[in-house]
Amino acid sequence: MVLAAQVDEALEQWAEEMESTVQAEAYADEIMELRERHLNINDTTALDMIPFLSPFQQKALKNYITLYGQLLSHKELYLIPGFDSTTVALLEGLTVVEPWGFRKLRLADGRHSLVAGIGSPMEKAAGYRDGRYDGDPLHAQLVYAYDLGNKVSVRIAADKDPTEAWGKGNYVGYHLMLNGFGRLEHLIVGRYNLQFGQGVNLWSGLRPFNLLGTSPMRYAKGIRPASTFYEEGYQEGIAATIRIMRHWHASAFVSKNHGIRLLGSHIEYRNNNLVAGITAAHTAMDDSVAPAYHIYSQGPFSSNNVLNVSADAVWQWRRLMLYGEVGASDNGATAGIGGARMMVDDRNSIGISYRHYGTQYRSLSAQPYGIGDGNNESGWTLDAKVRLPLKIDALVSADLHSFPSIRYGAYHPSEGAWLRAQIGRRIGSRMTATMRYAFRQKERNIPYGTANEYELEPTVRHQIQGTLLGEWGRWSTESRIAVSRFESAGSGLQRGWIVAQQARYTWKAFQATAAACLFDVDGYYARIYLNESYLQYNFNMPMYYGQGFRCHLLLKYNITERLTIGGKYAITHYFDRTSVGSGATQTEGPDRQTLYLQVRWRF
Repeated sequence: MVLAAQVDEALEQWAEEMESTVQAEAYADEIMELRERHLNINDTTALDMIPFLSPFQQKALKNYITLYGQLLSHKELYLIPGFDSTTVALLEGLTVVEPWGFRKLRLADGRHSLVAGIGSPMEKAAGYRDGRYDGDPLHAQLVYAYDLGNKVSVRIAADKDPTEAWGKGNYVGYHLMLNGFGRLEHLIVGRYNLQFGQGVNLWSGLRPFNLLGTSPMRYAKGIRPASTFYEEGYQEGIAATIRIMRHWHASAFVSKNHGIRLLGSHIEYRNNNLVAGITAAHTAMDDSVAPAYHIYSQGPFSSNNVLNVSADAVWQWRRLMLYGEVGASDNGATAGIGGARMMVDDRNSIGISYRHYGTQYRSLSAQPYGIGDGNNESGWTLDAKVRLPLKIDALVSADLHSFPSIRYGAYHPSEGAWLRAQIGRRIGSRMTATMRYAFRQKERNIPYGTANEYELEPTVRHQIQGTLLGEWGRWSTESRIAVSRFESAGSGLQRGWIVAQQARYTWKAFQATAAACLFDVDGYYARIYLNESYLQYNFNMPMYYGQGFRCHLLLKYNITERLTIGGKYAITHYFDRTSVGSGATQTEGPDRQTLYLQVRWRF
C-alpha cells in the first residue's frame, strides 16, 4: 500500500506539471515490469536496474553487505547511510530479500511469461459510426518476456489501440538485453533508452523518479531497455557498455528511429566518491527541420543534423552530494545544470540547484530537469525534507523559473513558479495521513484581434489534497479529498473538488479492488488527476472536469502459481451533459464505460 501511494503521488505530480499522462504511463509500465523480475536486494549486480537508486546508494548497500553480510530483511536498509523511509518503502514493494550466491545460470533456469489482454469502450464513438476511424474500438495487447536473473532479458510486445485496423500501424516493441558478461556490462539490441549525466545532452525515455521533497538530480543509468509500450522518445538499434579498466567504462550506441539517426559514445570514470563522464552525440535526419512561420518557432534551428558534447559529474563527501552537467551544441550555444544536496540524516535533508539552458541551445535528445524542452530557460529549485515534532514528516519543493525569449503560448519573455508541500504522519500501526498543497503560477498569451498582437496574463492554480491510508489485515483502504482553484483574466475563476474512496481485499489467491469518486470541476484549467488501480500494461489516470461520478472494479485470481486472470470494469457518469467528447470521439448519452480482460501465464 505504501508503494502504491508513493507511485500514485509521483504519477499525478507528473501529469499535473507536464499536462500529459504519457510519462506517467511509461513509468507505471516500468514499475510493473520491475516487480515481475523479483529482484533480490542481496544481488548487488541487479541494483542498477532500479531507477530511483543513486550510484552512491548502490555503493553504500554493497559496502554494507561486504562488511556485515547479506540483508535479512528490508528493515536493515535503515542502517545504511542515504536510505530514508521513502526509498525503503519503494524497495519493499519492488524487491525481495533472499539469500543469494554466485552460481552458473542456464537458459533453462529463466522465467518466461506471456500477458494477453483485450478490452473496449462500451459506447460507440461517432468516428466508428461515420467511418472516420479505420479500425474497431478493441484494445488488444500481447507481451512475451524472458528473464534469466539479471543476466538476460527479452521482451516482445504488440499493441493495437482503439481506432486502429488490425495489422495496420499497430505498435510492436522488442529488445534483447545482456548484462554482466565479463567486461561486457550491458548490451541491448532493439529498442532502448540512453540516460547520461543530467539529461542536458542525452536522455531518452523516462524522466527521473522525483518525489516531493527530493532533488531534481538525475540518477543516470546509461543504456537501458525501453519500456515495453513506450511509443515515443526511444532509440532503436544497438548499444553497449564495456569496462575498459578498473574505474573506466565506455558506452557506444547507434540508432535509427522514424528517420532520425543517432550515433555517439560516453566515457565514464567511477570510484567510491566520484562519477564523471563525457558524452558526444551526432544526430542526423532524413529531412531538414523547417519550422512553420510562427512567432514562437523562430528560435529553434533549421537543419538536418546537430552535434552535442557535454561533461557531467556527481561527487559525494560523507552526506554532501554535488552534481552537474554542462553541454554545448555545434552552433556554440551552451546549457547546464548544477546542484547540491545535504542529507543531515535519514529524515532531514536539503537541496538546491540552478539551471540555465541557452535560448539557441539545440539537442533533439535532451531532457534535462525543467519546465520546457531543454533550452530558453533559467531557474532555481529548493527542496527539503524535515522531521517535525509529533513525528510529522514535512516535504517541500519550490521552483522559480524564467524564459528569456518567447515560447509556445507566451510571445514575450515570461516567468513562473511552482511550490509543493506535504505533511504526513503515521497514526498508530494501521493508518497514515498526508496533506499536500500545490501552487503553480505562469504567464500566457491573451490574444487581441490579430494573430501577432499578444499580451501576457498571469495564471494561478492551487490544489490541496488529503489522503488517509489504512491497513486492516486482508483489507486496505485509501480515502482522498482534493480541491483545486484556477484564476486568470482570460478564463476567469474555475474551481473543482473530488472525493474518492478505494478498498482492496486480498485472500489467498484472490484480490478485489473497488473504488468510487464524486467530482465537480468547473472547467479544464481546474482539472484534477487521480490515479487508479490497473492491470499490467493497462494503465489509466483519468483527468476529471465537469460534474459526475466514476466507479471501477478490478478483480485478479491466481488459478495456479503460474496462471492469473484479471478484469477491470469502469464507468464514468456525467450529470452536466447528454453526450461525452466532441468530434470523432463523441458518444451519445452521459456515460463512458470500459471493460478490459487479461490473462498472465508464467512458464
